[in-house]
Formats: sequence, C-alpha cells, structure tokens
Amino acid sequence: MFMENESQQNSRDEISIEEEAFRYRAIVESMNDGLGIIDDEGIFTYANPKLTQMLKYPPSQIIGRPLTDFIDATNKKILQENIRKRNEGKATQYELEWTTSKGEQVPTIVSGAPMIHEKGTYRGSFAVITDISELRESRIALEESSEMMRRIFEEAQVGIELFDEEGILIAANKAALDLAGVSDVKNLLGFSLFDDPNLPNEIKAKLIRGEAVHFEAIFKFDLVKEEELYETSKSGTVILDAWITPLGLENGGEIKGYLSQLLELTEERLTEAALVDSENRYKLLAENVTDIIFTSDLELNLTYVSQSVEIQTGYTADELQGASLIELMSPESVWIAIEAVKESLEQEKIADQTLTRGESPPLIIQLKRKDGSSVWVEVARTFMRDEDGIPTGILGVARNIEELKAAEKALRTSELKYRTLIDQSFQGIMIIQPVPLEVKFANPAFANFLEHTVEEVLEFSSADIQEMIHPEDWNAVMVRLQELMSGEQPASIPMIIRVFQKDGDMQYLEMFGRRVGFDGSPALQLVAINVTERLEADKHIQTQKERAMLYLDLMSHDFRNQLQIILGSSMVMEATLQNSEARRLLAQIVSSVERCQSMISKVKVTEPLMSVPLRPRKLNPAIEAIVHSQKEQHRDVEFDMSLKPVDAIVDADQFLEKLLVNLIENAIEHNPRTDRKVWEKMNESGDGYEISIGDNGHGISGPLKGAIFDVSRRYGGVGLHQAKQICEKYGGRIDTRDRVSGKPTQGVEFTIWIPKIRDSDAE
Repeated sequence: MFMENESQQNSRDEISIEEEAFRYRAIVESMNDGLGIIDDEGIFTYANPKLTQMLKYPPSQIIGRPLTDFIDATNKKILQENIRKRNEGKATQYELEWTTSKGEQVPTIVSGAPMIHEKGTYRGSFAVITDISELRESRIALEESSEMMRRIFEEAQVGIELFDEEGILIAANKAALDLAGVSDVKNLLGFSLFDDPNLPNEIKAKLIRGEAVHFEAIFKFDLVKEEELYETSKSGTVILDAWITPLGLENGGEIKGYLSQLLELTEERLTEAALVDSENRYKLLAENVTDIIFTSDLELNLTYVSQSVEIQTGYTADELQGASLIELMSPESVWIAIEAVKESLEQEKIADQTLTRGESPPLIIQLKRKDGSSVWVEVARTFMRDEDGIPTGILGVARNIEELKAAEKALRTSELKYRTLIDQSFQGIMIIQPVPLEVKFANPAFANFLEHTVEEVLEFSSADIQEMIHPEDWNAVMVRLQELMSGEQPASIPMIIRVFQKDGDMQYLEMFGRRVGFDGSPALQLVAINVTERLEADKHIQTQKERAMLYLDLMSHDFRNQLQIILGSSMVMEATLQNSEARRLLAQIVSSVERCQSMISKVKVTEPLMSVPLRPRKLNPAIEAIVHSQKEQHRDVEFDMSLKPVDAIVDADQFLEKLLVNLIENAIEHNPRTDRKVWEKMNESGDGYEISIGDNGHGISGPLKGAIFDVSRRYGGVGLHQAKQICEKYGGRIDTRDRVSGKPTQGVEFTIWIPKIRDSDAE
C-alpha cells in the first residue's frame, strides 16, 4: 500500500513538473522582453523569440554562438566587466548595444543573473534584455524639445518674465533684462510685480482676479530707483506694450503664476509722432534741396519741378511748368534719355511685373542753362504707376555732378602723371599672376634690367620666366611668391635674386613684393632695383677690409716683436747705465714702448666689434662693476657715483664695459691734479639714458671739444675713438661739455646717450 501511494505521488509530481515547465516556457516565449541564457563559456544555449526578433537572426543562428558575436568592440568591454561580476555570483544591470544581422545598433537594458551549481560553481547566466530604442528616442526628443524651448525663451526678441503666484519674479530672459537695464537676472529675482509703481492699479486688480491683460504702459525708471525695487542702468521713460497672463486657470484651478511679455514701442511711437508732419517736411525738402526733383509724363513733358531748378539752370519752376525735358537737354543727352525710357518700358513687358524703385541705372546727361552754358547732372528715376501698376509717368531726381566730372578729369590727369612716374622710374615695377605664372604689367625700367622691351616681357611664358631666373634661386623665388599670395606680410629685408639678360649676362636684382588686386583678381606687385654694381662695390670693400685686417694682424705682430726687442734691450742697458739722466731717458723709452703695446691691445680688443650681436643689458651693474674696478686700481682718485633709475636696460654687447673703461681711464690719465676726482652719473633722458663721466682736470678748449672725435684730425686718442665707435653701434651718441657750465678750466664731462631697449626686445 505504501509502495502504491509513493508511485502515485511520483506520477503526480512528474505531471506537475511538466505542466510547470510548460507554463514557464509559455511565459518566457511570450515575454515582451528578450531572454537569453549562456553557459560558463559565454555560448548562447537559449534565446526566446523576442530576442531573436530583436537581433533579426533565426534561433539556429544564435544558439551555439558566442555572445560576443552580437556586439561591437566598445560593448565588449562593458560585457566583460559584467560577466566578471556574474562569475563572482553577482547580478548586474547595465546598458548594452547589440548589432543586428543588418548591422543596426539596438540599445537595451540587460538585467543579468548568474546560474550557480548546487556545489557553488558558476555554470553560466541568464538575462532579461529590454529594448529601449523608443525610450531613448523619446528621451532625445524630450531633450531636444526642452533645448528648443529654452532657446526660444532665451533668444526671444520679446522680453519674457515669469512670476510665481504671489507675483514674485522667478525668471526672465535676456530681452527682458535689457529692457530693465539689468545685466544679471540675479539682480532682478525677488522683484514683486504688484510693487511696481509703473503698473496701473486697475491692471493689478484684473490680474488678482485672474484676468489676462494687454495694455500700453509708460514706464519710468526714476520711479524704480525711488522705490529701490532693483538696480538699473537705465533712466528716463520708455513706452512698453505688455501682455500679462495668469497661469494655472485652464481647468478652473487657482493662479499658479503670471507670464509677462514686454515689447518696447518707444521708437515706434516717436516715429509715429514724427510722421505726423512728414508731408510738410517732404514738401519743404522738395522746395529747398539743391537737387532737382521733377515729374513728367512718358513723353518727357514736365508735370512738376522743384524750386531748386532755378539754382541749377537759371529757369524758374513756373517757366518750366509744362515744358519738355527734351528742350532742356543737349542733343546728345536727348537720345540717351529717349533710349533709356524706351528700354525701361520694354523691360516692363519682358519682366511681366513692375520693376521696383531704384532698379533703373542712373543717367548722366547735360542740361542747358538759361544763360547758354550747360551743366552735367546725374538723374535717378523711377516710374509712377496707376492702380494696376502700369507706368503713367516718371519721377526723377537730378543731381549736379560738375564737381564729380572735374574730379574725374583730375583723376585721369593724376593717373597719367603716376603712369609717367612709373614709366620713368629707375625702379623696376612688375605685376605678375602666380598661377599660371604670367606677367600682367612691367614698366620700362624692369624691361631694361632684362634687356628686353616691355612688349617682349608681357609676352613671357612661364618657361621664359623660369629660364630668366638663376636655377639656384628658382625654388626660393617660388616659395616667397606663394607666401605673399597666402596673405603673409611683405618681408622687411628684400630678396636678392640672379637673373639673365637677353645676351646671357647675369644681373643681381633686389626685390620687394606685396599682394595686390589687378583687373579684379589677386596678383603680386614686385619692385626691383639692379644692385649688380653695388654688390660688386661691396665685394671690393669687403676685400679691402679683409686686406686691412690682414695688415693689422701682421703689423700688430711685427710691432709687438720689435717693441719687445726694444723693451728687452732697454732692460739690458738699464743695468749698465750709471748716469741718472740717461736712466731717466731710458725710463721714458720703456714707458712709451709699454704705451704702444697697450694701444695695440686696445685696437685688437675691438676688432670683432661690428660682428657681435646686441642683446639686452642692464646699465647699473655694468657701471658699478667698472667704477669698483677703477677704485681698486687708482686708490688715489676719488669717485662720486649717482645712478638712476635702477632698472635701466639698453641694447648693448660685451664692449659696454670697454666704452666705460676708456672714458674713465681718459678722465684719470689726463688729469694732472694731485686731488683727482671722477664723477659718474646716469639719468633717464627722453627715449634713452644719459651717462656722464666728468673730471676736475684742466678741461678742453671750445674748438677742441668739437674735433676731439674727428678721426681725420686725431685730436683724441685710441680709447676715445673706440668709445665713439661702440656708442654709434648702440644707436647712441657721444659728446663733450664743460663739467661746470661756462668754466672750461674746471674739468671736462663726456656724455653718452644710449636708447632704451625696444618693447619687443624686452619681451
């Protein structure tokens, strides 16, 4: 009996399990969401119909394939992170995009859970996959709609303000802020609509009752300031067109706020007021302008002419009433006017519509004056029309252009003058089109540089131009032309290129270029000077300079050797001489030899002067260092130094110290006094700094002050001439004056002026 009951129970259990499995399968296969199961290796073992429909694959092409076959590289990273969590026994939910059989992307939310064996091992996972395509599209549409509404609010030309149910401002767009004279909405928040003294009481009452209002208000900013409602940058009075609508009353509810829309009408109202007397003003204008305002029929018979006609022609308006314009025009102008009217009427027929005012081009005609002379006028005209738009007459304005005609004549004369200057210029001028390379203009000087005629140059082909330029210069020339055409600023340093003349002789041209417009197209203007002779002269000068430097080196070397022999021999003689006078003379010889060696050294020191580049240097530390060094060498000399400002900077080099040393040593060595004193001063002077070195010696006479730096007269020593050279390299100047004005015997003062460093250099 027990066995029978157990068998019956097992049978009922099997039926129950089968029915339950059937029910679960029916639920899974009828789900609106996809359901997928993968094993521990990520292989699909089941996919419900919704998932196969979602991926657009039949079940046979999904089951047995890796999950990663249905997602791209970006989504694989998301999947791997979540598979890792499932391996740890964690359920996850995340967004994942699947790739369908047609290559489309399907956004989904995946809710996955691990399948854990009873022994605790991971056997795979299953996931419910929800298609969120429509949700995402709705979200995007909502965001776009919100953004559109925000932009409409912010960019609306009408001022929009939003108030809460108590009438307190909670939002305002830029147009409203501009109307209120407020830069930031924070300064306006909290303002009460019902506290505004510019809002009439009857309007406030209607709003409280929930009525929408539309009214025109005179808004006074002075009242806003008196009530201290908010800070505004505006003053005076404006006229506003206002709509204020209570919110929240659509379904019979309570007021939830107020929407205010504001439009300034100040200009419109002022314009309307101005238009009240516009007809009188136009009439006054027509009667007083210097231009002739007229109307005529289509046969050019005058029906109206302004009083200004008398100023231009000598005829009164009454005299010309009903007269024909043909009688007022010169014979040539008559045909111009008739043809113009005829052409305009024909265009009316072709266009099959009325032409708008101003479409007809102005006419240049000549009118006859009453005294027999003539006057040039420019006539702007348009048709007068009937109700159907058919031309019935002509409305015109004639402007005196005698001055314009005179200006045109002057312009032609000026063009002729400048053309003559260009043709006679010793500078070569050429205009070229870079692509394709073609000569558009060349003056006689440029053609002469090449030993061609202007006509021959204008016929140059691209190959002819390339053949004319030295092959080694061709690439550089083309690069520079491309730079100029791209808009680069012309170089301050010209390009020197080699060109071949007609007979094959090579010439050097120094050229500048700039982009210009020529005949309505971009082109390049080239200005050239033949510098062949100058370069040859420079080369000759360089050769002479190098030869002089060679002689200087040789002479310095030989002089030093001879001076060394003299010095050595003198030292030997000194040991044998007993006579004091002879020893004194020998000492003078030795001193002179040493001075000669010193002068040679001074000359050699500044040999590279012109080749050393300038750089920013501070004057104060340089002067202080030199004065300190001189104090150590000449302890019997008193130094008085005064330097200001402390941040003086100039363009100089390593010879700055040499400049200062030469002047200070000159002040010391040529001072015969026992109480020698040297003054060093620096002050700001205009765009530079003045440094002065003064002494208390016997001074320099007036004529000698002006000639002491004259190289040809050699009144000054090597040191002073070197100082002048260094100073000139710095762009400065050096001069002499009495240390005490008007008292030359109390010492001399050498002054140096050096310009300040340029701002671009300082940067």
